[in-house]
Amino acid sequence: MSTFKGKAFKFIFKNFIRPLTKNPSIASKNIKMTRNTPIKGYIVEEKETEKKSKYILIKKDNNVDAKKVIYYIHGGVYLYGLNNLYKAFSCLLCDLRDDIEVILLDYSLAPENVFPTQLNEAVDVWMELTKTFDPKDIIIGGDSAGGNLSLVLIEKLKNDYNVAPGAGIFFSPWTDMTCTSESFYKNYTKDIILGGSRPLTKEMVEQMKNSVSYSFMGDGDRNDPYISPVFADYSTFPKSIFFVGGDEMLLDDTLTVVKKIRENPNNDVELIVKEGMFHVYPILGSFSVMSTKHDSYLLPEGKEGIERVKQFVLDYFK
Repeated sequence: MSTFKGKAFKFIFKNFIRPLTKNPSIASKNIKMTRNTPIKGYIVEEKETEKKSKYILIKKDNNVDAKKVIYYIHGGVYLYGLNNLYKAFSCLLCDLRDDIEVILLDYSLAPENVFPTQLNEAVDVWMELTKTFDPKDIIIGGDSAGGNLSLVLIEKLKNDYNVAPGAGIFFSPWTDMTCTSESFYKNYTKDIILGGSRPLTKEMVEQMKNSVSYSFMGDGDRNDPYISPVFADYSTFPKSIFFVGGDEMLLDDTLTVVKKIRENPNNDVELIVKEGMFHVYPILGSFSVMSTKHDSYLLPEGKEGIERVKQFVLDYFK
């Protein structure tokens, strides 16, 4: 059950904030305004590989060489770029140890850039990181579309390079482009981020599938595991933790993947389903797009989720 603050947040977001996020020009302008915000006490560097894949490096300004990496891939339907939510989250992760750096993939955005562009860039940055770091010292993570890409990246690394990161952190990963799960329909009117006010129909779903929200696919097949990782092979998978809100349309996107991971008892996976919560609630319920402040939380539910992430990272890197 949501706390009072959680219920208030959902009401405000649904009625006042969400209408603004539906306007791409307004959302893009706000993201660009906050993209290059400096952060006192941290090194923030925009970098690119030899193949021109872009990423941002964030670490504490402490003259300590990084030994551990969190390679994080942001959400935003593949349409929206990095913003202060992810910088704040990155700084919080850097505070856990003096030798952690966070790498934020700055992938090319749809609709101008389509599959497999983002996957190729994700692999390219992984190759750049593993020139310096052992894969076991890298945690891969992502939310929503970034959760999609992080899961696809792990599948690609396993299939093509026989390698895997040490661990994974996933928030509400978008895993099923067929739009056929039970929660996709059942939770539509409860989902304040992705849903709507009237019951979802098959005709509405067909409109969605042909909208800009799915433009990243290009001419790809919705059943391709590199597009819909719900269809990927999870017989082996790194130690991982998944978060999802109980009110999400994409609830089943997470539940199905975790179920597959658990089919192998040797896989170590933790699932946290927070009843009454929304899409990517640990991040959206903790940080603000307009600030890099990361020492306070918007919602108790957000704090609870982020505290569990912090412990997961500390336990893995100990």
